[in-house]
Amino acid sequence: MNNLLARILLASGLFALVMLVSAGPARAELQAIPAQQANLLQNPGYEEPYNNGNAQNWSPWHQEQNSNPKPAGCSAYYSVRPTWTPEYNGSIVLEGIRSQHVGNQFDTWRAGVFHNVPVNPGSTYRFTFWATGRASNDQYPAPSDTIVNLGVRGGIDPNGSGLWSDGDIVWGASGSPHMSGGQGNWQQFSVEATATAAQISVFVQGDTGGANNCRAHLDVWFDKAELVEAGPPPTNTRPPAPPQPVITNTPVPPTETPTPEVSPTNTVVPTETPTHTPVPPETGIICANAFADANANGQRDPDEGYMAGVTLTIGQGGQFLGNGVSTGSDIAICFENLLPGDYVVAQQIPRHLEMTTAPSATVAVMAGTTISLEFGSWFRADTDGLPTVTPEAGDGNSDGSSGGSSSDGPGILAIFGIGAIALAILLMGALVLILLRRQSGRS
Repeated sequence: MNNLLARILLASGLFALVMLVSAGPARAELQAIPAQQANLLQNPGYEEPYNNGNAQNWSPWHQEQNSNPKPAGCSAYYSVRPTWTPEYNGSIVLEGIRSQHVGNQFDTWRAGVFHNVPVNPGSTYRFTFWATGRASNDQYPAPSDTIVNLGVRGGIDPNGSGLWSDGDIVWGASGSPHMSGGQGNWQQFSVEATATAAQISVFVQGDTGGANNCRAHLDVWFDKAELVEAGPPPTNTRPPAPPQPVITNTPVPPTETPTPEVSPTNTVVPTETPTHTPVPPETGIICANAFADANANGQRDPDEGYMAGVTLTIGQGGQFLGNGVSTGSDIAICFENLLPGDYVVAQQIPRHLEMTTAPSATVAVMAGTTISLEFGSWFRADTDGLPTVTPEAGDGNSDGSSGGSSSDGPGILAIFGIGAIALAILLMGALVLILLRRQSGRS
């Protein structure tokens, strides 16, 4: 009896060991799943309650029309105050039970909502949200008129002023997610910026302004917003300083036609103009661009192109003057009407890039000249030479599921392995009990 019992216990132990080994990969897979980043927004789904048409924790903003009368027949750009309301139609809600609606009838507008969020200065943050819109003279669900530009985009104010007109807001790319026959056609929009204060402001925008854009229905809906930390502040240990960006100083010959006098202004608005733009004799121009430095040698070689998504800023004496975002083409961001003096031009790169030139350069502007700068960057080595891609909702599955293991619980294989071990122990106990009863009956 003792030998038989020993053999049973040995076989059961071996079976349990096999089950543990088979469950091992499942546990390793579970541990390899990264923790999901926390969403820093309050009420990211624009849910109830609403106050004066705005979702809780979100505040309205809009661009007021200037003092001139509205153009006759909607023949030019103008903007009036729209209305903000919660959306009750479930077919125009992406997630939850409400979405934030902003719209107007017949009059064009530029507006949205914003949210102030406490953050860590120096960290980089990514703001994403989903939007859809409709411009039509017909009632819903008639399709949207795709001729109208809806001007949807997101913005981040790194110093958290909460002012939509603040000059240092980093705006993302714009788009027009038009509905079609009642289908939402929700599209995701994203923007990144580095916080310069203990609070940042995130903005969602719709801009229907434009000549001949007036319609009976001009509406945009926002839903499913997210703000996450995309990168921590830089450490105190810094690599050797990269080379300075390439600076060229091109004198501009005077034009034969007289140039009207241009009054100096405190705010310089960047415009994408060629470097050969005529320069008023008493001012200068700085044109900056970003290039893809494939070999990281700090200079643009003949076979290297340009880099898109790099924010280029200009300031003087600690005062911000203007900014622009590179397009990935040879069209530079030009800051015009600069009085003679020293200016600081800097680059701000997305998280998936790494600078190969200095982050900023001090430039001395002289009257009647155009100065060109080129800042270099390349894709970070830890991304295998590819930019980071944020997966869209549902990760490609129509039911919104991730299609794989979740960090909320153990994987299927892990559960199966634990269950098999428990079953083996139960079977072993039952077999021992039967044998003991038989042995007792014989005796």
